[in-house]
Amino acid sequence: MQRRTVLKGAAWSVPVIAAAVAAPSAAASVNNAALQLTTPVTSLLALRVLDSSSTLTAGVAITVPTNLSLINGAGALTGNATVTVTVGRPSGINVTVGRAHGFGVDRFDGIASTAGQRSATYQSALGSQYGFPITQFTTTRSISVASGGTLNIPIVWGLAGSRTGIPINVLATFPVSVNVVFPQRTLSAAGSILVPVGAGIL
Repeated sequence: MQRRTVLKGAAWSVPVIAAAVAAPSAAASVNNAALQLTTPVTSLLALRVLDSSSTLTAGVAITVPTNLSLINGAGALTGNATVTVTVGRPSGINVTVGRAHGFGVDRFDGIASTAGQRSATYQSALGSQYGFPITQFTTTRSISVASGGTLNIPIVWGLAGSRTGIPINVLATFPVSVNVVFPQRTLSAAGSILVPVGAGIL
């Protein structure tokens, strides 16, 4: 009787172990995933000035990434994530008087951004703001990507902050970084927005 009891217990334990091995966790899938800013477009873009009814059209073609691509590895990836898009100041351009436009997220995944999701931070001295802003957009999304699949999230850019004085017509490269934070891991991507001389939108 004792031998039969032991064998019966072993038979029940085998399927449980097999089931645990066969089901990949969301954490394992996140560890196999990658994030990229993709699909650059070079065009005479018409850009909305965020938090206003104004639109400015570039005088020469500017280049912007238009998709955030989440490339998944083995195992389905499903869960809520916090997405943060940051656009920095262009390096090598010294604006000490007056403010210039930066870039921010106008629409993310087809949904218009709100003022509460966005920020634009200028440099300041003696109570006056100047230069280009650092902008940030933050949202929370439910993300689902099949095993081995790719999720492309469209991004539409706008002009952030307020401009004082004449437009700044110089070659400017704005660094763009994106963080997608899952409970198990943070995925990051980097890219840039290129504004040539003569665009007239800054």
